[in-house]
Amino acid sequence: MASLSGAVAPDRAEPQQKGSAYRWYVVVLLLAIFILSYFDRFILSLLVEPLKASLHLSDFEVGLLLGPAFSMFHVLAAIPLGWFADRSNRKWLLFTGIVIWCSMTVGSGLVATFLPLFLMRLGLGLGEAVVSPCSVSMISDYFNRRERARAISVYMAGPYLGAGLAFLLGGAVVGYLTKLGHVTWPVFGTLAPWQATFVLVGIPGFLFAGMMLTVKEPERQERLAGKTSGTAAFRYMGARWRGFGALIVGSTCNFALSALTLWNVPLFSRVWGWSIAQTGFITGLFYFTAGPIGTALAVWSAKRFAGHVDGSMRVLILGLLICVPASALYPVMPSAQFGIAFMFVAFIGKSVATAGGPASMAQIIPGEMRTQGLAIFNTFISLIGPLLGPPIIGAATDYTGDPKKIGVVLCFYVLLIGIPSIFTVLFGLKHYRVAVRDLETALAQAGPAPHN
Repeated sequence: MASLSGAVAPDRAEPQQKGSAYRWYVVVLLLAIFILSYFDRFILSLLVEPLKASLHLSDFEVGLLLGPAFSMFHVLAAIPLGWFADRSNRKWLLFTGIVIWCSMTVGSGLVATFLPLFLMRLGLGLGEAVVSPCSVSMISDYFNRRERARAISVYMAGPYLGAGLAFLLGGAVVGYLTKLGHVTWPVFGTLAPWQATFVLVGIPGFLFAGMMLTVKEPERQERLAGKTSGTAAFRYMGARWRGFGALIVGSTCNFALSALTLWNVPLFSRVWGWSIAQTGFITGLFYFTAGPIGTALAVWSAKRFAGHVDGSMRVLILGLLICVPASALYPVMPSAQFGIAFMFVAFIGKSVATAGGPASMAQIIPGEMRTQGLAIFNTFISLIGPLLGPPIIGAATDYTGDPKKIGVVLCFYVLLIGIPSIFTVLFGLKHYRVAVRDLETALAQAGPAPHN
């Protein structure tokens, strides 16, 4: 594909020339890829205790693997990759990202010490950095402003379905491989159960990379200019920082609460004596039940609020009002039964908020800088969530001197982040409405979008 000022690439297609079935096929394929990315990302959380025993790790070191090891390159690479994606073929960028992260997942099963595993997690974050920005940008170009929120809400079921598969199917795989013990595999040699887990979950991704060849790069919509500078998205968002800021704070809060799930296995094991398989089954089951319920609620809410200029943000706020209280309560319940009840509600709320964030972002950023804008958005929400959340929780748990205090640590973590975030989003809602009207006015004044 050529740059914004170049010729139209042969595989480029305008959404108006594509039927509804094809456009939804692209959404489903991108959803499947998103699911896979979260499966590979979350599988490590099921292997915390075996890794600690095998590599002699502390909770803080585990937190580094769960957080910064994945998020460091993910954060550093997202914005420049987003800028590049706005000038290149997003399909091929996604293809490359899939190949990289799946190679890193397989490679994680071939290491035997902390440092190489840390480096593999860095590579995983690099490969997955293009997934959400490119996918949401492409979906936004396949659907008009009225249909877009529904399509993005369906796509944003990916984190919950992917993490659900990691816990539900991954828990069963870990349990089975643990029973087998050390086994000699073709090509890969003798692997410990946790090593074999990484290899087995990484291989299927190469099939999805091949399926990306069936996707046509969509024509970029809602453009205000033929091409933009590398700082255009920063300047555009900076001029409307209150509206973008409220959105980013709310989405950051929701993403940060996802760190709790990474500690579910240690929480249920240490506090209530559950096995990895038990925790994996319940957590995965909730992702597959509460997650779709939340997605359906988000789709319904998006339709219900469609007549409001801030409709997508209302979906985000609804999700936060559900997930913050439930997330604070479930780790400190007196029994596992009460804990899983509140965890189910928390999952519903997080799924609603997860759909609302990117859909809100797509409504206030011009098409020619949408991928980079979404990358900036993802970079901010990744700083506290995946990057800082897990090691903070691990360090705080180590500081208490009692591993069973992890539930109290998780509760305070939620309250510290959640309460200020909700008030910030509510107070910033009027500024978000201004940002939406700014873009709609500019699009009306610009007339038909310039073509490549």
